[in-house]
Amino acid sequence: MAVSQITDITTQFNSNSGDWNLDIDSWDFVVVQLVDPTGAVSFLTSNDAGAIQGSGDGNAIAALNFTAVQGTNLATGSGVTSLAVTGLVKFSGIGRFLRLESSATAAKVLVRWYKIC
Repeated sequence: MAVSQITDITTQFNSNSGDWNLDIDSWDFVVVQLVDPTGAVSFLTSNDAGAIQGSGDGNAIAALNFTAVQGTNLATGSGVTSLAVTGLVKFSGIGRFLRLESSATAAKVLVRWYKIC
């Protein structure tokens, strides 16, 4: 059995200059769907929640020290670190945060989180 949750983050992504951090901690994998992006969207990951040492855990907004991460393009099965066309990319076994980074906008950005029970 699995539990999943889908979220449309199009408005947040487009209004934040094409950048958005997702807290994917405790999910087994996530699938990002981009629809008609106006340019390349890069994928990055980090475990650094941006917290001040000894004072808290931080969060996705404060997260920093991102590095490129490879996901699987579900149409081709190949590893990708960015996507400039409509498609779906699956990420599993990466850091706590997933960052979508671009100066592009998109007609739709959907994220589906999966937890295998």
